[in-house]
Amino acid sequence: MITFYDSQAQARADATAKELREKVLCFVVRGEGLLVFDHIPDGGAGVQVVAGGVEAGETPDQTAIRELWEESGLTLADPQYLVSYRWEAQLPDRFTRQVCHAYAFAAPPSTPDAWQHHADGHLFSFRWAELKSPALDWEMDAALPYLLESLSKTNGTASPPTPLAGRLGGGWS
Repeated sequence: MITFYDSQAQARADATAKELREKVLCFVVRGEGLLVFDHIPDGGAGVQVVAGGVEAGETPDQTAIRELWEESGLTLADPQYLVSYRWEAQLPDRFTRQVCHAYAFAAPPSTPDAWQHHADGHLFSFRWAELKSPALDWEMDAALPYLLESLSKTNGTASPPTPLAGRLGGGWS
């Protein structure tokens, strides 16, 4: 179940009060594409966007920048906050309840079409999926309408804003 918050401050206060894990999701856009990855080998993890937990002393926007680097090798600046929501789900092995903060990043046109990146003992295979229907698993698409709305407000279309200042990190194979 997805429950949206009115603000990030409200989401963070709820996470603290209920001792819920906070997580960020990174929606990286290039043209009409959304950056997604698959685990190699798959192992049933499905199609995902970069995501990870907020560590002690970190703000969610700092987490988004760090997770994007760690999981993809991309270094992009100025994440744009989209929305926060509580995700509650019965997974195969446990029930989960966490607060998610979604952020948008714009990738420069020079970002590769596909690459693989090693992170935390996993191999991730990155590619660009169709922005409007990326077929994400784990309800990671909950913030997609907020992303599309943000992009349409920025440009008057569903295209991403001008690429953010940033650079591509190493690590593609």
